[in-house]
Amino acid sequence: MKRMFNKVLSVSVLAAGVFLNNSAYAEISEKDFSASFERYLQSDAGVAKIGAALERYFQKKQQEAMKEQEDQAQAEVENQFKNPVKIDIGKSPVKGPASAKITIIEFSDFQCPYCKRGRDTMDEVAKAYPKDVKIAFKHYPLPFHKEAEPAAKAAWAAQQQGKFWEFHDALFNNQDKLGQDFYLATAKELKLDEAKFKADMASEAATKQVREDADIGSKNGIQGTPGFFVNGVAVKGAYPVSHFKTIIDRWLNQGAAGAK
Repeated sequence: MKRMFNKVLSVSVLAAGVFLNNSAYAEISEKDFSASFERYLQSDAGVAKIGAALERYFQKKQQEAMKEQEDQAQAEVENQFKNPVKIDIGKSPVKGPASAKITIIEFSDFQCPYCKRGRDTMDEVAKAYPKDVKIAFKHYPLPFHKEAEPAAKAAWAAQQQGKFWEFHDALFNNQDKLGQDFYLATAKELKLDEAKFKADMASEAATKQVREDADIGSKNGIQGTPGFFVNGVAVKGAYPVSHFKTIIDRWLNQGAAGAK
């Protein structure tokens, strides 16, 4: 309310200044004008007009701010197409043809509901571009998700037996069941060597790989999940398929420069 009052006062003072500086009203004293203007502000008509002026003012400022944000975002995208971020796939699991022109690096958290949405989007992207897109998964467990890191280590353990993507889907499809019992049950269902799975999940190698993935994400501007790099162009958040298609099609149309 205080901020709104200040805005009203500012508009009122401005109006008063314009009014007093107008030669047609030069004979009206500042005192008389102030009194008249004060009465005007107390009237229903005055309040309505000031309110309408403020509404127009805030709408204009909001539109200007949105336009500025859009322009900045578009400028950033253009810059990334010219200077794409280089991220090595390393030991990350990959699905899609090795010869794909487009590489999507995904940073994700198995306990994050938005990441599940991101997984679904990646599935749609893979179906839409079966020959042109490959997807590499990197772990980015958020500290406030209790099961995010254990789930990442379990997925890494499954990867050691060639079952990462199956385990990956099981985790995302059962986010309400994440926990040690679920990881072991899923390993059994996937017919993994259970002793090896347990040892790998608890290993320093699993911890190291998960932390290395997260460090890579942080160093490249990932602060939340999901986060993606489409041939080096960042997509931060669970954007719809259409957003990814716009970036992918642009890369394909310009020869997929910078493809891995």
